[in-house]
Amino acid sequence: MTDTDKWKKRFVRDLSPQHKLLWFYILDDCNHAGMWEVDLEVASIRIGEKLQHDMPAEDMLPKSFLDKIVVLDDGDKWFIPDFIDFQYGELNPNSNVHKSVIALLQKHNLEGYLKGSQTLPQGVQDKDVVKDKVKAKRFVKPSLGDLENYCTERNNRVDVVKFFNYYESNGWKVGKNPMKDWMAAIRTWEKNTEAPKKSKVEQSLSTWQEARQMINNG
Repeated sequence: MTDTDKWKKRFVRDLSPQHKLLWFYILDDCNHAGMWEVDLEVASIRIGEKLQHDMPAEDMLPKSFLDKIVVLDDGDKWFIPDFIDFQYGELNPNSNVHKSVIALLQKHNLEGYLKGSQTLPQGVQDKDVVKDKVKAKRFVKPSLGDLENYCTERNNRVDVVKFFNYYESNGWKVGKNPMKDWMAAIRTWEKNTEAPKKSKVEQSLSTWQEARQMINNG
């Protein structure tokens, strides 16, 4: 279902054209539980607007937009609480359709956002409290050891020395803004350093070359 009154809402009217398109794209692209796998690079292509995808949501989105989402998994997912209210109203655990939605919310400790819930479950914080803590968190420049440990944990191909020297030279800024989350920056570099996938022709050629090498060795 789509909200036919969306253009009348103050929230939408106050957004820039770029953020209007992003908001409606997310509503269309999120899963049935209102969770969106964040990929701003693809979103930029699809909505025809250049979006900053090398910084955390707290730095690139206006406050009114941030108030409508909950950032999950270190920024890899965004959850839209209003999506649940609009699409389902109060979720019924006896409904097969609702069961999978409830399961996803429970998986991410989001039961507190269910309609009718008076208190948040243990381990879940109010989204405004979470945002306040994010804003209050002071950025601490990572050491090369911190970068190496994080990249090893994620098993990526980021050149940590190059990363460190790049941001050290520009005062640890992302665009014109001070960096707030170096892990998010690492994940962006990670996407940009992924090895390009081979085409089917290249894959076939590689297989043929390997087979030929095996025959020659035999």
